[in-house]
Amino acid sequence: MHKSSKFNYLFNATLCAIAVILAVTPANALPEQNISTVVKWAKTRPQLPTLRYNSEAHGYEGTKGNLYFYADVTSQNGIVTKEGITVSGSDRLKFTTKNANAVKLLQNIYNSNIANDFQKSRYITKVGHDQYYRGQKFAYIAAEVQGGSSLQIIPLNKLQEFIDNAKYCQTNQCDV
Repeated sequence: MHKSSKFNYLFNATLCAIAVILAVTPANALPEQNISTVVKWAKTRPQLPTLRYNSEAHGYEGTKGNLYFYADVTSQNGIVTKEGITVSGSDRLKFTTKNANAVKLLQNIYNSNIANDFQKSRYITKVGHDQYYRGQKFAYIAAEVQGGSSLQIIPLNKLQEFIDNAKYCQTNQCDV
């Protein structure tokens, strides 16, 4: 074989291998993706429950054991606006950037990129019981809730909007 033929063969073989890996590897469904992608992705995650549509909550949700997962979706175009995880009944898991159990859970559900992004995120402010963090890829809202701990993942470019809405709702009547 000539050098150019060997190169083309290796190049094509590498492209095929990458294509197979990408086809087999499940996507990490996150805010700003289509809800159908998120629902399909959730089915591939053994930690997550089957998601069902809840018209009152304007999104998809499910509970599996002590884990509750939801994805809020805009009704106009089916794009996920935020995702949330609540873990109840565990004194060892609190959604803080320093809690190894919380970071491990994020790694198991999403991947190490999201877990590291949360772990390295910067605390911004607290409004009510919600603590806001800015990561490199996403923003996060952590809170201690009755009997558990919750974390919401929101688009980074919507962080200020979520903070402003929370401040507004402290002094005004808002639908929760």
